[in-house]
Amino acid sequence: MQNASVAFTQRASKKKKATDRLDMRILTALSERGRQTLTELSKTVGLSATPCGARVDQLEEQKVILGYHADVDIEGIADLSLYFVTIALNPYSAEVARKLEALMAASPFVVSADALFGSIDYLLRVYARSTQHYHAVMAPIVELGVDYETWPVSRKVMAPKMHRLIGHLTNESGQ
Repeated sequence: MQNASVAFTQRASKKKKATDRLDMRILTALSERGRQTLTELSKTVGLSATPCGARVDQLEEQKVILGYHADVDIEGIADLSLYFVTIALNPYSAEVARKLEALMAASPFVVSADALFGSIDYLLRVYARSTQHYHAVMAPIVELGVDYETWPVSRKVMAPKMHRLIGHLTNESGQ
């Protein structure tokens, strides 16, 4: 996994973006409820609207705020099921990894993918209408000769709660 250690080194060497207590309060509030007016946000964080807006703009420019989105119940509107998939490239090949990443990016049913350290190279979140549909989605990936395992999700226990983590980091650092 020589490639993974290079990626880790590059990620570790990225300069940490400077954030203070007010920035962290803004990030916590936006992570909890991204769809709020600047007036509501400024009241929540205890800052007037103009400097609050300037901080939000700066956080967006610095790519600390990556975007805004709506949480959509995709399973409820499209009768889809979620599968977690682990993929191992045995042996690891940069060429196969590039092809695999291109296939993952091209499939609308692969909604997230992360490269990992260790014996597993990738973790995917894949939605499908049925087991047969899942196999059809995975067919181009399987054709690359990768080892993979599938875990169908039985129920969602907790959705991502980034605002809780950001709030904790704020308190932990004493900012």
